[in-house]
Amino acid sequence: MPITNRQISKLFKLGASLLELNDDNQFKSRAYENAAFAVRQFGEPLVNMTDAELEKLPGIGKTLSNKITQIANTGSYEELDRLLELTPPGLIELLRIKGLGAKKIKTLWMEAGITSPEGLLQACLDNRLVDIKGFGKKTQDSIIELIHFFFENKNRFLYAEAESEMNEVLKHLENHESVEKIAYTGEMRRKMPVIDKIEFLILLKKGKNLEDVLKEAEESITVSEDGYKTTYMDIPVFFWELMKSEDWAEQLMRTTGNEKHLALLSKDSFQKAQSEEDIYAKNNIPYIIPEMREGRDEVEIMQGIKAEDIIKYEDLKGCVHNHSTYSDGANTLQEMALYCKGMGMQYFGICDHSQTAVYASGMKPYKVHEQWKEIDKLNAQLAPFKIFKGIESDILGTGALDYEEDILKQFDFVVASVHSNIKMKEEDANKRLLKAIENPYTTILGHMTARLLLQRPGFPVDHKLIIDACAANNVVIEINADPHRLDMDWHWYSYAMSKNIMFSINPDSHETGTMANMYFGVCVARKGGITNNRVLNTFTLEQIEDYFNRKKAGTL
Repeated sequence: MPITNRQISKLFKLGASLLELNDDNQFKSRAYENAAFAVRQFGEPLVNMTDAELEKLPGIGKTLSNKITQIANTGSYEELDRLLELTPPGLIELLRIKGLGAKKIKTLWMEAGITSPEGLLQACLDNRLVDIKGFGKKTQDSIIELIHFFFENKNRFLYAEAESEMNEVLKHLENHESVEKIAYTGEMRRKMPVIDKIEFLILLKKGKNLEDVLKEAEESITVSEDGYKTTYMDIPVFFWELMKSEDWAEQLMRTTGNEKHLALLSKDSFQKAQSEEDIYAKNNIPYIIPEMREGRDEVEIMQGIKAEDIIKYEDLKGCVHNHSTYSDGANTLQEMALYCKGMGMQYFGICDHSQTAVYASGMKPYKVHEQWKEIDKLNAQLAPFKIFKGIESDILGTGALDYEEDILKQFDFVVASVHSNIKMKEEDANKRLLKAIENPYTTILGHMTARLLLQRPGFPVDHKLIIDACAANNVVIEINADPHRLDMDWHWYSYAMSKNIMFSINPDSHETGTMANMYFGVCVARKGGITNNRVLNTFTLEQIEDYFNRKKAGTL
């Protein structure tokens, strides 16, 4: 399986961290950080390019092109291998803990001999970090929380990463001469945002052996005494081997739904089932799409809607909440808009960061006016495609939005998000969000809890209180489609639907390629049974323009 740009980027980022741990060469470490960022921007696979072609790419050059060639041939590069030999394996695990960073880890290693998450937790419990310069009691307590979160999520994987690996396995097995039929199932088929393993239902041709088949697929899967794993991410893979083709529908149903969902179905209904639809019909239950089979309220939801009305990726008409080089994006406004247009969308919403977000090169008022002028120029060129003038306004500590009213009122729409001081108590978080929601210029509430899946929990909020406030103030709730966020959490979608909330599936894209992350937002929206008429960016250009205008006029 060819090495992807994403995998090359991760190797360079790891190299940057290991350099900081071992060599204390900040210049060289920063060069690798920049390289990791640059590699992710290229649309074409770098491993398919020659050294001469690589050298000409911005941010690469001769030194990095040689390393990319090494990665393409061996899966690593010499300097990274050297650094890995110098580094205790437990430090690599510590680097995966969001909120630590190589600088702190090096201090812990050099001054306290800490070389693993387990060792760090024990040091915290023994109160040994308080005497280390730059730490203290507050930092120690915070680290304890980070480590517990790390252990809770260890050996778990983002759906988006797992899907990429799953597709590689499928590619090698779907057309294999020994395979009669194969489908993915389990957590993957239910599109769980975080998964523990990839599962397949497989039917082999008579006389064929599963392990022999899998050994032939060694480019995408490894076979060992411990079982099967994907080649590049070591995600566990499990195969449900079927003996008779007539049992396909029954076993696909049994391996997809969780125990609570399967308990809704009679055992007799599985016998001689021709399809999953057949099983539901025998139970007088409307067809439940695979994503929703969680044993929650899916039956009640589907009593009032049709499966074909649940949101699909092709229902999307536009892409809102995107960033450009006006703040911390990798591509220019024009590049982002043209890419969106090339996706077949009717409109594009730019939402660069507001001025308070200094860490993200937030836009001062003069910069906002510069962007508006460029938008007017591009809209004249690209019509009927349209760029909407949006902003991702920081929700300040007081709950106020960034910028004065004379600027806020000129945006077509405003995404209000929390980015700073996220370690709040629930009461403080609720007050902060409620004030922002009640602001007449707030169109969309962005990533409600600021969580990062597998990296940090979101701040606590009273979801019902916040959803009710959005309903009362005609504020759209964002489904942030970044696979690390998928925030607001899907468990609350049905409640929000009952309050007639509008959602917006937004990629929060900082580069052209990640606009496609809207797909993952659709996956999680389907888990909550969200219908296409409740998603803002399924509106046509005329409809969403009218919506924005009525929101600004207070006539929704």
